[in-house]
Amino acid sequence: MVDAQDGRPLAGVTLVLAGTQLGTHSDAEGRFRLPALPPGPARLLVSHIGYRPKDVPVVVGEAADLSIALEVSAVELPGVVVSATRRAQLFAEAPVSMAVAQAPELQTHNSFTLSGPLTYVAGVNQVGSQVDIRGSSGYSQGTGSRVLLLLDGFPMLSADLGDIKWDAVPTEEVERVEVIKGAGSALYGTGALGGVINVITRQPSPTPQTRFRLLSGQYSQPAYRAWRWTEDPMYLAGVDLSHSRSFGPTGLIVAGGHQRTAGYEENDEFRRYHLYAKVVRPLGGTGRWTSLARWASDDHEVFLQWRDRQHPLQVPKGDEGASTLSRKLYLSSEYYQMRGPALGYKLKGYYFRTDFENSRAAGGLASVGHKLGAETQLDYTGLEHLALSLGSAATLDRVVAPGDFIGERQAYNLALYAQGTRRLPPWAEVIGGLRYDRHHRDTGSAEELLRCVVPVGRARPTQQQLSPQLGVAFFPAAHTTLRASVGRGFRAPSISEVFTQAEASGVLICPNPSLRAERSWSYEVGARQTVGRFMRVDVALFWNTFEGLVEARPDPALGEGVLAASFRNLDRARVRGLELEQQLALPGGLRWRAAYTLLDAVEFLDAQTPLPPYGGQELVAGEQAPLPYRARHLLNTGLAAERGRARGGVEFRYMSRFRRVSGLFPEGRRDLVPVYLVDLFTGWRMRELDLTLRIDNVLNYHYVLTERELRSPRRFSVGLAGAI
Repeated sequence: MVDAQDGRPLAGVTLVLAGTQLGTHSDAEGRFRLPALPPGPARLLVSHIGYRPKDVPVVVGEAADLSIALEVSAVELPGVVVSATRRAQLFAEAPVSMAVAQAPELQTHNSFTLSGPLTYVAGVNQVGSQVDIRGSSGYSQGTGSRVLLLLDGFPMLSADLGDIKWDAVPTEEVERVEVIKGAGSALYGTGALGGVINVITRQPSPTPQTRFRLLSGQYSQPAYRAWRWTEDPMYLAGVDLSHSRSFGPTGLIVAGGHQRTAGYEENDEFRRYHLYAKVVRPLGGTGRWTSLARWASDDHEVFLQWRDRQHPLQVPKGDEGASTLSRKLYLSSEYYQMRGPALGYKLKGYYFRTDFENSRAAGGLASVGHKLGAETQLDYTGLEHLALSLGSAATLDRVVAPGDFIGERQAYNLALYAQGTRRLPPWAEVIGGLRYDRHHRDTGSAEELLRCVVPVGRARPTQQQLSPQLGVAFFPAAHTTLRASVGRGFRAPSISEVFTQAEASGVLICPNPSLRAERSWSYEVGARQTVGRFMRVDVALFWNTFEGLVEARPDPALGEGVLAASFRNLDRARVRGLELEQQLALPGGLRWRAAYTLLDAVEFLDAQTPLPPYGGQELVAGEQAPLPYRARHLLNTGLAAERGRARGGVEFRYMSRFRRVSGLFPEGRRDLVPVYLVDLFTGWRMRELDLTLRIDNVLNYHYVLTERELRSPRRFSVGLAGAI
C-alpha cells in the first residue's frame, strides 16, 4: 500500500526493484503487487510526481504486506532513473550530471518532436538539427551526432549519416526523457562522446484506454514587410491517436498519427505519417519480453540557404521545389530474465532502416541505410553491497547509395564492457566501468571523382578505443549529494562523413577517407542539494578535452570562387565550464526554475596545417580560436503556476552570440546576433481533457543560428489531449 503522509492513497506510483527491470505501479487505491521475485534482501525504489523519492529495504518472501508513506515536495524531484549506470537507481544517487524531463512538461511545448522541448533542459542546446550537450557539438551539415539517442535503451542513430531522426521518436508515447551529460562511451560506446539522451516510453495500460492529441497553430508574418514572401496562412496541424490494453498478462499499445505544416519560409512545408506498436509480456515469473515497432514517413521541402539578405525567407532561384522524401523503420526486442535472487540477464536486438530521396533541385541524392544490432548483458548482485554487469554488443551498418554520392559501404562495431557498483552505506557509492570498442569500415565501391581533391593521408578503416569511467557519489547529509567523475569518450566517423561527394545549392562536399575517430576525456565535480520542500540546487564544474573532432571545413584546393568543403579532424579542442540549475517553490503556488551554462570552448590550431580564409575571421596557426557554433552563455528560466484545473507560465531563453562560425560563407558571423526568446503558455484540465495554449517567440524576435537561414518567427499553437 502506498499513500501520502496524510493517509490518502496514491495511484500511479512507480515501484522498481533496485538494479533490475522488474517493477509495477500502484492502482487507484494505492495498492500494488510485485511480480514473483526470487526470495532474499532487496531495495524497492519508490517515486511519484510531487513527492520525495524513497529507497525502501525489503526482504522478499518474508512479508505479505508493505505500507509506504511518501513525503510531499513542492519542487519537482526526479525519481527512478536507469541511464546513468544501466540499472535502476534513484536520481539523487547518480554519480554523473543528468536531467530528467517528464511527459507533462514536454507536452506543454505543443511540439511535433522532442528536439524543441529538450533545448529547455539545462546544458542542452540545438543548432540546426544537431543537439549539443555542454558544447560537445556545434553545427556541420551532414555531420553525425555526438549525442547518442536511445529509445528504451536501444541505440537510434542512422546507419548512413549517424544522426538523430527526431520524427522516428514516438513523441506521444514518451513517459520521460533522461539526459546524461558528459562522455558515456564506457557504458554505451561510439556515439556517446558528448552525452546520452534516453527516451523512455510508457507501459501498456492494464485496462482499455484510448488517448488522442490534436495540435494546430500558425506562424506570424515577419516584423519587416519587405521580408514577407506569402500572404497565405503559415499553419501547422497534427493528430495522434493511440490505444492501450492488456490481453491477460500481455500488454499492447498501438498508435498512429499525421502532421502537416506550410512552414514559415519558402520550401518549409512537410507532411508526416507515423505508426507505432509496443508489446510487453511477462515470461516465467521473473522474465519479461518487450518488443517495439516504429514506422515514419516525412515528405518535406528543403531550405538550404536564403536568396539574399533582403529576401531571407525565400530560397535562391533554382532551389524552388527542393524536397526530400524519407522513411524510417525501427524494430527492437528485449528479453529480460532473473535466474535467482542475485543473477539476471538480458538479450537485445534491433534493426533501423532509413532511406531518403532528394529532388533534382535538392541535389538529386538518395541513400538507404541499414543498422542491425545485438547486445547481451549479465547482472550479478550476489556480493555484499557490490553489483556487477558484464556485456557485449555488435552493430552492422550498411549503406547503399549511387556511386557518385556515397557508393555501397558498410561498417561494423564490436564491443565488450564491464561495470561495477560498490555501495558504502550510508555515505557513498562508487562506480567503475571499462569498455572496448573495435570499429571497422570497408572502402566499398564508388565512381571516380571529377571535381573533388581528396585530402592526402593514410586511410583509417579500423578504429579502436578502450574507454574507462570512474564515478563517486557521496551523501554527507540528508538530501545532499556530492559527485565526481572521469570518463573516456569515443565516436567513429559516420559513413557519410568519410565518403560523401555531393553538390547542393552551390556547395561542393568532398570525401575524406583518412578521417579518424573522435576521442575525449570528460571530468566533472558537482553537488545536488534539496532544501526542505521548497528548493533544489544542482551545480557542476566540467572540463572536457577532445582530439580529432570532425568538422566541415572550407577546402581551398579548388581555388577561389568555389564553395567547397570536406569533413576534417581538428587537432585538439577543450570545453570547460560551469552549470547551475535551481528550482524554487514560491508562495501562491508559483514555481520558478533557472538553468545557466557558462562555456569556454576553444580549438588549438595545428601549426603544421595551412589555414584557409575563414569568413573574414583571422586565424593564426599554432594558436587557439573559439570552437564554432558554441555560445558562451546559455540561460533558461521560467515562472509557472498551477491552481485547480488551470495552469500557466512564462519562459525566457537567452543565448549569447556565437564567437565563430563555419567560415564557408564570406559574410562569416555578420548576421548572427544574441538570442532573446520569450514564450507564454496556459492550460486547463477538464476531466479527461487537457487544453494547452502557447505562444512561442512572443516578441517576434528575428535571429540566425546558422548562416543564411532565419529562425522561426512568433508561433501561436493550441493542443488538446485526452483519454477515453
